[in-house]
Amino acid sequence: MQTCFMTIDVEEWFNILDVPGEIPVEKWGEQADRLVPNMERLLDLLRKYNIRATCFWLGYFAEKYPDLVRRCAEEGHEIASHGYAHILAYKSSKEQFREDIGKTKDILENIIQKPVLGFRAAGFSTTQDSPWVFEEIRKAGYLYDSSCFPGPRTHGGMKSAPLDIHTIHTQHGDLLEIPQSMVTVFGHRINMVGGGYLRLYPYPIIKWGIRQLKKDNRPFVVYIHPREIDPGHPHLKMSLFRRFKSYVNLKTTFRKVSRLCEEEFDFRLMGSMLPKEQNV
Repeated sequence: MQTCFMTIDVEEWFNILDVPGEIPVEKWGEQADRLVPNMERLLDLLRKYNIRATCFWLGYFAEKYPDLVRRCAEEGHEIASHGYAHILAYKSSKEQFREDIGKTKDILENIIQKPVLGFRAAGFSTTQDSPWVFEEIRKAGYLYDSSCFPGPRTHGGMKSAPLDIHTIHTQHGDLLEIPQSMVTVFGHRINMVGGGYLRLYPYPIIKWGIRQLKKDNRPFVVYIHPREIDPGHPHLKMSLFRRFKSYVNLKTTFRKVSRLCEEEFDFRLMGSMLPKEQNV
């Protein structure tokens, strides 16, 4: 059976990167709170179909909603890190990035009283020009990463990165990389099962993409944000192109995720891919 992963980037409606209306972390506390009901709706859906997800939490919101983090853990979902302040890795200094990801690991581990093994950079912002990012992720104590977007992207993206799950060797030990799922169409790598791509494509095309991945003996990674099941959330100021990418088909997302849950896919936790001696 095809291996697959349901993942949630746990962040708020305003955590959209590289747009004129981007809200700095200092003003996050002044914004409308919409994360909790959206996250609870997703958790209810996953419980209905007995699916466990890997939840990449922003440390800022883990601090704000520790009971929701605990609920995720208690219901069998994996708690992983998305950094603290949603910073782009390739735009950060090593010191800033190190502090951000280390702080979040400490916050999450204090809440769930278990090691946090996985990390995903905001906006999949690893690049060919910032290999030091993986060194810092492993140095911080993470054992697997899901930051690599092996195709073209507005920010980040590693066009020539391996498409399969693979190991990155660092000075601090091996780091298991679980990249985002890409289907090759006419020589171009295309994502069909995450974020704006999941919202953009009709469900039959999404299913076609999943079948192509299966033919290539590769798993697929679903990634969603709580805001994407909330058509009524406020919109940020941005270009028409980014507005389309950020807000297209918000009304269809929950139904698409529900249909994926209804299928007999073998959803696993990302941490389960680690060697048994590392999978705490």
